[in-house]
Amino acid sequence: MTIDDISAWLDMRTLLWPHCQLNKHKQEIIEQLNSPQTFQAFIVEVQNEYVGFVEAKLHQHAHMHFGLAGYIEGWFVKDLYRKIGFGKLLVNAVETWTIKKGCHQIASDTEEFNECSIFAHKKLGFIEQFRADGEVKFLKTLSS
Repeated sequence: MTIDDISAWLDMRTLLWPHCQLNKHKQEIIEQLNSPQTFQAFIVEVQNEYVGFVEAKLHQHAHMHFGLAGYIEGWFVKDLYRKIGFGKLLVNAVETWTIKKGCHQIASDTEEFNECSIFAHKKLGFIEQFRADGEVKFLKTLSS
């Protein structure tokens, strides 16, 4: 994503995290754009409509595994565009970025009640590591 995508990115972030204040969303987007070595975000556009995004960051210790790993911080696809491959496309982009950064694993998490997200993670090869504080923690080993 680039600065040109901020408006659509902000709209989708608000759908994913509705309880987060708008100013915090804006601040986090700017932080990500200013930190391309450790943050990356991707967006999917279909017929001039932004339909999904994913945000990723490099973490040193993801879910108690040591070593640098990619981490999906946020992953969202609008309802009408789910279950047709856009979520997978976004995760594949993060996996490619993660491998280019020299990492061999990617981690993620979701809320324990979010059965759709849990299913999507498992379908894409993420392995549930543990559950804590109302979240399900996932890890996936990547092939270069």
